[in-house]
Amino acid sequence: MKRWRLVISLLFVIFACSGCGLKSAQLKEFTDEKFIMDTLIQVTLYSDDEQRGKEALDKTFAEFEKINNLTDRFPKEGKNASASSDVIKINENAGIKPVQVSADTLNIVQRSLYYAQLSGGSFDITVGPIMDLWGFGKNVQRVPSDEQIKKALSLVDYRKVMVDPNNGTVYLQKPGMSLDFGGVAKGYATEEAAKILRESGIEHAIINAGGNVYALGTRPDGTPWRVGVRDPRDEDGLIAVLSVKDTSVVTSGDYERYFEEGGVRYSHLIDPSTGKQARDLMQTTVVAESSTDADIINKPLFVLGPQRGMSLAKSLQGIGAIFVGADKQVTFTDNLTNQLEFTGNGGYQIINQQ
Repeated sequence: MKRWRLVISLLFVIFACSGCGLKSAQLKEFTDEKFIMDTLIQVTLYSDDEQRGKEALDKTFAEFEKINNLTDRFPKEGKNASASSDVIKINENAGIKPVQVSADTLNIVQRSLYYAQLSGGSFDITVGPIMDLWGFGKNVQRVPSDEQIKKALSLVDYRKVMVDPNNGTVYLQKPGMSLDFGGVAKGYATEEAAKILRESGIEHAIINAGGNVYALGTRPDGTPWRVGVRDPRDEDGLIAVLSVKDTSVVTSGDYERYFEEGGVRYSHLIDPSTGKQARDLMQTTVVAESSTDADIINKPLFVLGPQRGMSLAKSLQGIGAIFVGADKQVTFTDNLTNQLEFTGNGGYQIINQQ
């Protein structure tokens, strides 16, 4: 039930192309959805060849399955219980030996470490011990003590992740360390899936991986895809609509995974430096060509808050960002002005709208 509540609370609403004028009467719509990576993956594509359209759809979902099998940090149950992901193998060998991994896992680790350094550790894939302490990824969440947090933080340090590209290995220097790809895996899988669609000759498609959206090309009628940015306090409401093509749109919000205790909301968006929730923002949205980068960048922007996060966003070439503050003030980077329409709903104050 928890998983399906997450599905209902998807970060984006896709304005689908049903009913729009197709640029060619021969184009057919192919669409499907599957539950992978703990979320609902929805893919819609257009092709003038039925076999190619169906095969492209199957290949897209197969790519999500592949990345999930490489990056899931929790042991499988049932008939696949003996299978271990790259991440599980790395974590099990922390402080023991380097582990040879796939090219995909190596790419994810290297890109993650790049942004970890760039953000001063505001994004850190070694947060596994902290996530486990709070119970995220497990069935029971709880508020840990400061002493427990301090102990877990001693195992969080991206600088202790050793990568050997020549031998294709990853090594965690300290026993007890563990990687968590929750802040990057869906974005990477979405980007790889979009590559497969292009290689399959697909020119118009939309992928929604639980709110990690990629708009390939335009809609079949030549107009941009329209992606709704949801209201973080109303799952059926929209703050704004973005017009995009060949672009990724990814949101992080404190409503995605959270629990409440004593009237306080505790989300999975945790500051790696404190081991506690970042609370200055309710939501961040990143617009970027790379879905991997958009997925990663969201986390440090959320952790850093509206002022420092905006400074980081502006320093990154080709990155657009929207910040929704806990005070309901909304700010955004200037490069989104011409493709962003605010709805005026929800009582939000757009403080830098032009």
